[in-house]
Amino acid sequence: MSYIIKNTSALINTLLTDAARKRISQGKFDIAYFQIGDSEVCYNCLDNFNPVDFNVLMPQYNAQNTSPIPEKNRMHVKYPLFLDSTSGSTFGVPFDNSYIDNVYNSAAPRGFFTGDTINGFSAFTSSAYTINSNFVANNTTISGSVITLSATTLYPTVSGSVTQGMYMVMFVNNSLNSITSNSPMFIYSVVSVTGNSSTATTITVKVDRALPNYALMGYSGYSSVMFLPEKMTDLYDTFTPQPYWATDVFNFETNCDISQRNVNVWNMNIPWTESPAGIFESSYQDYNYYKSTAYTNTKEYLGYNNKNGQEDTSESFYYNSFFEKITVPSTDQKAIAIVHYTNQSIDNFYGEKFAFQEYDPTNPGNTGQARNFKINLPWLLWHKNTSGTTGEDFYVDPPGFSNIDLFQVYYVESKKDISFNNRGLRYYHLWDTHANINGIPNRVGKVFPDLKMVVFDDDEIVASLNYKSNRTWTLPAPKLGLVTPNTFGGVLGGTTGLLSGDSETLFLTYRFNSSAFTDSLHCNYYSTVSGNDQTLLPGASDIIIRFGNEFPFLNSNILTTPSGFTANSIKILAQKVSSGTTRPDPTLWKEIDVTGQLSATTRNGFLTYTGLTGTTIQLTKNMYDTSSLYNLSNYINIPTLNQNGVTLNFGGEYLFFGTITTDIQATIYVMNYLVNLGQTQFFDSSNPTWDKTKSIYVTEVALYNADKELMVVSKIQSPEKRQGIQQYPIKLDF
Repeated sequence: MSYIIKNTSALINTLLTDAARKRISQGKFDIAYFQIGDSEVCYNCLDNFNPVDFNVLMPQYNAQNTSPIPEKNRMHVKYPLFLDSTSGSTFGVPFDNSYIDNVYNSAAPRGFFTGDTINGFSAFTSSAYTINSNFVANNTTISGSVITLSATTLYPTVSGSVTQGMYMVMFVNNSLNSITSNSPMFIYSVVSVTGNSSTATTITVKVDRALPNYALMGYSGYSSVMFLPEKMTDLYDTFTPQPYWATDVFNFETNCDISQRNVNVWNMNIPWTESPAGIFESSYQDYNYYKSTAYTNTKEYLGYNNKNGQEDTSESFYYNSFFEKITVPSTDQKAIAIVHYTNQSIDNFYGEKFAFQEYDPTNPGNTGQARNFKINLPWLLWHKNTSGTTGEDFYVDPPGFSNIDLFQVYYVESKKDISFNNRGLRYYHLWDTHANINGIPNRVGKVFPDLKMVVFDDDEIVASLNYKSNRTWTLPAPKLGLVTPNTFGGVLGGTTGLLSGDSETLFLTYRFNSSAFTDSLHCNYYSTVSGNDQTLLPGASDIIIRFGNEFPFLNSNILTTPSGFTANSIKILAQKVSSGTTRPDPTLWKEIDVTGQLSATTRNGFLTYTGLTGTTIQLTKNMYDTSSLYNLSNYINIPTLNQNGVTLNFGGEYLFFGTITTDIQATIYVMNYLVNLGQTQFFDSSNPTWDKTKSIYVTEVALYNADKELMVVSKIQSPEKRQGIQQYPIKLDF
């Protein structure tokens, strides 16, 4: 296009010149002068002079080109106006009025689900999200690690081939189009497939670990199954970036449609820097072998590893089941779940950053407000949700807490480079919507808006996001205390206590075992208690353990359909270490069965939440000393050192099985120079067609640097009459 189209809305068309781009590359861009001109006006060419009808050339990048000859070029302003008279200077000084502007937009929700905790959730089942979603399992036939699946017509037919290495997602007793029951969800790795999933009405799938034995528990009903690809590039993404211009495959030529490949899902990686309790690295693959080890550097960068190189203006914490705040130092963060949008799409779907503006109660839902940021985990059985309903929404600015200022900015700062700070790496806490006794909801992670990244750091949320944990329900942290031996609860353990002084600390967690349902990862919260100061209270102490009422999904009733989870026994996992500096060794945890201490121990063979919450459990030195070492591989199939293949391990996830909704923001730095023309200035032209009797008409405004190199050219849509005091604002957005 060579001429400015007159019916466009812009009055002035502006471009940086080639010379300006060169100066920017050298870090020497500046604006010092301006000129205005009437270079494209011919005052005596027509008898009927009407400059409004004249066409004006568009501004060109090469208005000044500083490349070597023959490219070297300079044009504009051909006929400048004189500052004060018909001779002398043609340059004026512009006024710098640059400013910052922001624009906001809403990104499309992306993830595997649609809905919320109020209206319910449904899973997307099309070929854009699943390899195959056309099978169900009869709960009465599920046992071992082999499952028989039958074709269903409940969902749109997606009949891709299921192969080894894919992920099988089983929604127990749930329809994918309405995830409403409190049943668990499991994700398995496919070891082998018998039958053609594209055509057969029945296939048999072997998975990497044991399935729940619902037949033994007397459960009935059907579980929906969907299959996900082994890698992002199998369905959602490509190995290489798509071309900027789409290609017409039929005519073998490039057309003018800009490619917009939409990657529908987010990535997730869970780097561990400490093995879970019960991993014996001499025989089994420890955290050094987990697939997300490449993200441990990000764990350090985000402030979750070494305390010596960084400071945080806030802290990571959670509340135990008695609403006590437990701080988690960066050195104690075993693993985090990093949720990121990494793909080969050329389109920047999330702009420069997440939009996190303050909530405006007069304009609720206005684009750009932080309250519009939401994460859905429809399958999560969150122990803080005491109403016992499936699924959670998480926010940086959760609704319903207007009396508490939860939406606050915090920073990770460097101890090694103060220039990193001022104020450092910006983040906001991520919250649920369930108030504790102090009115504050539960913090589960951080959102880094400038990185466009979410981190779940709550240990139990992280456990539920690990497919290998074999559970989508979370477990509460107990309250620990000290007691003098042989004085409490009828548990006799000798006169010597477990902790002999404040130099000793006990790490403690627990696990539920199930003879029929499924065995899973222990509670991923590590609670601690230190011994007494001997100068204040001589003698060693035993440990007491109490649980608050945070087992809304523990099921002890005989039902016809699965709901929540069940357990037949509880085992305390404990390890005594030196206070202050020592982390527990994954190979030295003790396993102590305390089921017998529970009041009203079982119902129908299952533990009850009243039995757990109504009992104070005691751990003695004798119980600790005589117990065996905890081995996680006794409960979950952990890959051995030399084992290859499709056996899933911790950190093997690559998909975020949830949905993220957010507004996005772009910051615009507006270079705005005001070209002010005074009452008596720039009324004489150097244009040879001007006869000093006609009015002057302006066609261009130019900005120059201190060396009078042309930096910016602005062209006016139609020649504009020069009269009185005038101002031309010259804007460029960066």
